[in-house]
Amino acid sequence: MNFRNFLVLIFSILVLSVVSNAQTTVGLIGGLNLQSISGDAPKDASYGLKTGYMFGISAEANVSKEIKIVLQPNYTLYQTVIAYDIGREDPVDSMNVKMSYFRVPVFAKIEAFNGVTYFLSGLDFGFLQDSKIQDVNKTTEERDISESFEKFDLAAAFGVGVKFPVKRFIISAEGRYSQSLLNLSKENFNSLPSRFRLSGFQFMTYISYIL
Repeated sequence: MNFRNFLVLIFSILVLSVVSNAQTTVGLIGGLNLQSISGDAPKDASYGLKTGYMFGISAEANVSKEIKIVLQPNYTLYQTVIAYDIGREDPVDSMNVKMSYFRVPVFAKIEAFNGVTYFLSGLDFGFLQDSKIQDVNKTTEERDISESFEKFDLAAAFGVGVKFPVKRFIISAEGRYSQSLLNLSKENFNSLPSRFRLSGFQFMTYISYIL
């Protein structure tokens, strides 16, 4: 199934939910991304976390009283620092890797505790937009290393959140853990291992409108 057909399928599910008089909400989502590269680091090097961000839209529809289908297409920026041990306290040769993705998470959301708290889990489909590397001191220009990455990423994710209804709006706060299921390395690149994935946490808020 290609990306276009996948979006058509998800859109059709949401439309059917609306037609069947199920409660549907749409809104905006944004937050901090604390995910980075995980895997065997290059020799005399280690990975460090650098905060990224994400923003997008969220749509959800009831399939039962307690269960919803959630679709959240978004733009996500990942950042990883590769720190090299060169015998100094401050590794001046360290590199910063930036990876940007268009992602389409699809979750099942289960509400609990009278609808105030919820749990969700599902799959997160990622499509690489670009990847760049630059020394942490920015003494050189960024280099594009997108060819070293696979274009598609599939991750499993789960999270927990709380929501606060305000008339026809719902304000939510959520924490989520995500782990790539596929190897993202496509070509051998000096600063990256032959196998690596993305993993870590996201913390986000969003505001939705009840249709």
